[in-house]
Amino acid sequence: MIERDDENHWRLTNPRLVGFLFIIIGITIRLVMLIYYYIVHIDPNISWGDVRINFNTTNTMFTGEWIWVPGKLEYPPLSLFFLALFKFISFNSLEVFVFYAFLLELIVSLSFYFVLKKFDTPKRILVFGAFLINPFVFLNNVFSPINCGYHITDSFFYIFLILSLFYYSDENKSKFYLFSGLTMCAKWFTLPAAPFFFIKFLFEKDWKEIKKFLVFLGIPIFVFLISPILYLPNYLDLYTGWLSGSTLSTFEEVPLLIKLGFFGVVFLSYLIIRLRKADLLEITFASIIVMFSILFWKRPYVRYLTPLVLYGHLKTNENIFKIDIDIKIIHAKFKVGNHLFTYGFSILGCIVAMAVIIFVF
Repeated sequence: MIERDDENHWRLTNPRLVGFLFIIIGITIRLVMLIYYYIVHIDPNISWGDVRINFNTTNTMFTGEWIWVPGKLEYPPLSLFFLALFKFISFNSLEVFVFYAFLLELIVSLSFYFVLKKFDTPKRILVFGAFLINPFVFLNNVFSPINCGYHITDSFFYIFLILSLFYYSDENKSKFYLFSGLTMCAKWFTLPAAPFFFIKFLFEKDWKEIKKFLVFLGIPIFVFLISPILYLPNYLDLYTGWLSGSTLSTFEEVPLLIKLGFFGVVFLSYLIIRLRKADLLEITFASIIVMFSILFWKRPYVRYLTPLVLYGHLKTNENIFKIDIDIKIIHAKFKVGNHLFTYGFSILGCIVAMAVIIFVF
């Protein structure tokens, strides 16, 4: 299964077979968790967690109240429309809604293979299998020992993100811009990429690309993020609530100017230090880190950074650095590429997430 190559580096003898094994394990553990959730929730005293909250999120839409607070309406309108749709096709049954949450997460996870294929990623069966069993992805999108680990609104975000990544390598970036815009409208995680794209094209004086960007990325943002100001009651409360930290916030006492100042520092730092050299793919994922600098004041969920795992596997650098262990009883060499590097940081992310759960919440 594992052997040394000519340079004395350890490597897998059959990475494709290992990849298929990981894929089977990745799908199986998702099915096991679904069955587990249905079994443990026979007890009505056990909470369904976020999936129940999401099931009830759209209630005030239909009563005409439109209360933009956590537990009521706390997502951009596009996600709310999807929630309303899935609640409708669930026939108002929470158990069916849970199945859709499971199914969406599974579809999103499996569809990443086609992105890897489009990027022509080497050993993509192994990489895809490693992604399916990635502990950080599993912890944040599936697993929960006490209620239910699905975040269906995150799946809405991932659907459009996966589609944007699929079309990224096309010479004509129109579809990439379109689905990037819809990604930002489903959730705000990549929203800073919009001004970053625009500024980058200004630096490069690429007027043709600016026009294309404004049309294909601008239209979904206008339709789903800006125009609701005109027809959705109290829509701006959604944003003031997140920024003010007045409801269910971990950092309610932090002044708004400090929050915005920290966000501004992170935004300008990337703009000055890296933006000119970065490609659109890097900018997309860097924007998640930038947005995290303002989102975490509301709730410091490490899962906001989970999409970075996708970028870790899509980088083209296969050999970031090498490790040479040479002590009396052990002499081993390892090539540490982007995939293993990503996996290592995923484990670190799990540790940080558990620390936040224990010491903050």
